[in-house]
Amino acid sequence: MTEPERRMFTFELRDTQAVGRPYKYLEGRAVPYDTWATVRTEFGAFREQHRFGSFKKTTRHANLPLLLFHENRKFPIGHAESWTHPDDGLHGVWKLNDTADAQQAAKLADNGDLRGLSIGFTDAVDPMWEDPDPREDENLARVTRIESRLHEVSVTPTPAFEEAEIVMVRSAWRPPPVLRDPSYDPDHWWRILEGLRSG
Repeated sequence: MTEPERRMFTFELRDTQAVGRPYKYLEGRAVPYDTWATVRTEFGAFREQHRFGSFKKTTRHANLPLLLFHENRKFPIGHAESWTHPDDGLHGVWKLNDTADAQQAAKLADNGDLRGLSIGFTDAVDPMWEDPDPREDENLARVTRIESRLHEVSVTPTPAFEEAEIVMVRSAWRPPPVLRDPSYDPDHWWRILEGLRSG
């Protein structure tokens, strides 16, 4: 068995919800679809994107681990509860456990110090490689991931895809499915948050 290929996909922390402790859920977009990012490895750099829906098959079973920094020799800090695939990427809801590592990671995310996610994956279908785009400043080969197997998602401080973002760190209730629908009213989040703050 080969070691899963690891690539960084991160998002900016935009909002949090902290209503007591412990922290219970992390919600956000793990991978933006059809968006280019520069990936730098020990073997060199290249441009990469994931095609729309490329993780649909592998996320049919929701219970994939949430790790810290791809550290698979330690216990996970949580697991995925649900996935959605709107046009803009792979979205997930992860349930955090009550271990010290999980709660510290959530607290750092709440404070804005731990700002991203990274995925561990392997290609399920041969990716499509292209020559560098002359319109881009970097002279880098480009690869499109057609279909991939997701092995885990990790919390990480290293950004890669600026377009991705976390929706919320939750410490109370699990969001009902309607709130994860990408067609929801944007002001709905603020009404929920203000209602919780006011008790």
